[in-house]
Amino acid sequence: MKKIAVILAGGTGGRLWPESTDINPKQFRSFVSDLPMVLDTYNMICKYFDPADVYVITFKKYKKLLQSTIESLPKENILLEPFGRNTAPAIALAQAMINHKYDENDVVTIFPSDHIIENQDEYLAAVENSIQAAITTDGLVSVGIEPEFPNSQLGYIQYADNDIEKDELYDAGLRKAKVFAEKPDIDTARRFIESGDFVWNTGIFSAKMKTLRNEISEYLPMLSGLIKKIEAKIGAEDFNENRSYIYKQINSVSIDNGLLEKTKKLYIVKSHFGWSDLGTWDEYFNLCDKDKHNNVLKGQVIALKTSNSLIKSTEKLIAITDVDNLIVIESDNAIFISSRGKSENVKDLIHHIRAKELNKMIK
Repeated sequence: MKKIAVILAGGTGGRLWPESTDINPKQFRSFVSDLPMVLDTYNMICKYFDPADVYVITFKKYKKLLQSTIESLPKENILLEPFGRNTAPAIALAQAMINHKYDENDVVTIFPSDHIIENQDEYLAAVENSIQAAITTDGLVSVGIEPEFPNSQLGYIQYADNDIEKDELYDAGLRKAKVFAEKPDIDTARRFIESGDFVWNTGIFSAKMKTLRNEISEYLPMLSGLIKKIEAKIGAEDFNENRSYIYKQINSVSIDNGLLEKTKKLYIVKSHFGWSDLGTWDEYFNLCDKDKHNNVLKGQVIALKTSNSLIKSTEKLIAITDVDNLIVIESDNAIFISSRGKSENVKDLIHHIRAKELNKMIK
């Protein structure tokens, strides 16, 4: 049995604008670590997986950026989407492009490229448990984090304690999933935590190749049919042209909404390693060390009578005084200002900027 890793490196990370842009998105930038996020993820995964079986799928327009970011990544392990269609099509396309190399009982693990992991040993142990569980259950086994606080920006999975045999995998945290809830409101998230039987969805999951293919075919039949047409053209002279033509017909759908919320084969492995999806500037603030006034100050910043704030400069001096609970992010071509706790609303600003035909500000 071979272990395969697929890293999802598409998307633009719009909630971290103005640093994350269409041209240089979040996964190719460094935030908490000194290395770009996708390189950090790749290096960590290669500690457990054979690098020959580690693939990265990204948008066609990011191919050169990916190659320059992960110089050791073999060109045959770079998988390309013509353009973005969300995570379910990306995963289905990636599997189709590597199917010929593997047996149907080999196990593939899907990884986001842009998460922060604090304890790598516990992280890799959880991944190993998800792989072993995928073998024994024939299911889709998600790595879940036991939540520490209510968060309305994350997905939650409720699990049952008594639906599987109490063996070594049970002791390692394996449970049968009951309900998948995507980004609840804060009051609902608080109730989830109080109930004690929910985990955060990390977006990491393992499955046998045949299980993943069959579940996509059952719950996303239109996507499955179109991906099969692309797979049939692999090796043909007109493959790239054909892939783009067919991919335009595919609807955008996340793997969470399209499959994990619906499948009856979802399991979770409860885990405790430090984890963040670094989805917003508020989350960045939470991850960073603070000064004595509970500020995070990065770059050229002078802050007087300022508290509980994130001030981040790329080039220009930011001088700020008499503020509290503020976020200020300066980049090459824009400045973003928000109250702390509201930074996810940057997505509304981006829609407004596009509507005003100011796209150069978000590229």
